[in-house]
This record gives sequence, structure tokens and C-alpha cells, in this order.
Amino acid sequence: MFMLRHGFILASAVAWFAAMACPLDFRACQAATLTLDFNSGVDSVGSSAGVLVFNGPGGFSLTLDDDGSSASGSGVRITNQNPGNIKVGSSDLVVGALDTPTTTSHSSGIVATFSQGVDSVSLDDTDNDRTTKALFAFNSLGTLIGQTAHASQVSFSISTLDTGGQPIFSVEFDTAAGTAGGANDGTVFTMDNLSVSYTPVPEPSTLALAVLASLAAGLLVARRGSRPGCHDAKHT
Repeated sequence: MFMLRHGFILASAVAWFAAMACPLDFRACQAATLTLDFNSGVDSVGSSAGVLVFNGPGGFSLTLDDDGSSASGSGVRITNQNPGNIKVGSSDLVVGALDTPTTTSHSSGIVATFSQGVDSVSLDDTDNDRTTKALFAFNSLGTLIGQTAHASQVSFSISTLDTGGQPIFSVEFDTAAGTAGGANDGTVFTMDNLSVSYTPVPEPSTLALAVLASLAAGLLVARRGSRPGCHDAKHT
């Protein structure tokens, strides 16, 4: 009886905390969006060039890097400079590839990689010419799972509706997927207003709490079922 009573109390407490985890940490329950205009001039760790990292709600993060089409590629930079920048000289900053640590020709494609699968991605092409580009989506294995139509100086958007329902783990803004475009086709370009929508993955502690609650509830039911008197009495 003592163990049963305390088992019930434990199960009730764990179940209550599990039920409260969602309201207390809404990030684990609601869709979220990370929108970046880059006008702060730096990423989430204070860098303005290289492999940039941006953090969002629910433990989400994304990195921006070049596409690897230039052997000396060094990531990306936040800038108001040319080449390929329709907003040149303004306070409305954009992102372009950093093709070497000292050369900023913006000729490589730009790759955004996500810490989890996301539902949709959009960005603005801020090139100052009419070179057509596309937004390419990849799964967790790096396999191409969808792309937009090629266009120029527009807002590009891709979602799981375009990938057969597969979550998007990275996107590439380029003339062609992989190293076929970027520095290998002579294009220069920049992008701005990157927006990513996703549903945050619950924290491991939240998942562990839910599992513990389930196990405790199962144990309670099993113990109740084994108590004398819980089975039908024999009739004589």
C-alpha cells in the first residue's frame, strides 16, 4: 500500500509536469519563424564574415556559407557593397559570398543549412542585373528534393509542398545546384530578407519527461492490476 500510494503520487506529479511542459515552453508546441534582414551587420555571435550563425526560437539555428564552387571560398559576408548589389551604399545590408578572405566578388552561391528540418524558406534576390537564379532545397543527406523556377530580382520561396512533404535541411541560392553554378558560371549576386519557418523540436528533457510519465502511468496500472481483490472473486 505504501509503495502504491507513493507510486501514484510520483506518476501524478510526473504526468502533471509533462502536461505543463507545452504551455510553459510554447516553443516546443508552436510553429516558429526566423526572419533575417541582416541590418545589424553581424550574426548571433558577432561575426560579419565567414561561416555565419543565426539563432532562432526553440533552439533553432542556421548557418550561411558559400557553395564550395570557389577553391578559396571563405563563407559569406554582410555588406552594402558591390558587386551584384542593388542596394549598394545604403543602410539596408545584404549577404554575398566571400570568395577569398580578401576578395569579395560575390560569385559563389550561398548555402543556408538548418539545425533541423524546416517547412519553408524564402529570400530576396538583390542582384543588380537580370541574371536568373533559383532556390534549391536538400534533405538531411544532401539530396536535391526540390527547386523554384529560375527568375531574377524577385522573392524566392520553397516549402515542403514543393518537396513531396520532405523536410528541408538546407537550401542553395544559385544558378545551378552544387558546384556547377556559382564561381563556375561567372555570375555575381547577393540576397536579403531570409525567412525560415519550422516547428521546434522538443528539448531532450521534455521528451524524457513525457517518457517518464508514460512509464510511471504504466507501472501504476500494472500494480493496481496485481492487487488482491482486483480480480473477480471465486464463487463457492
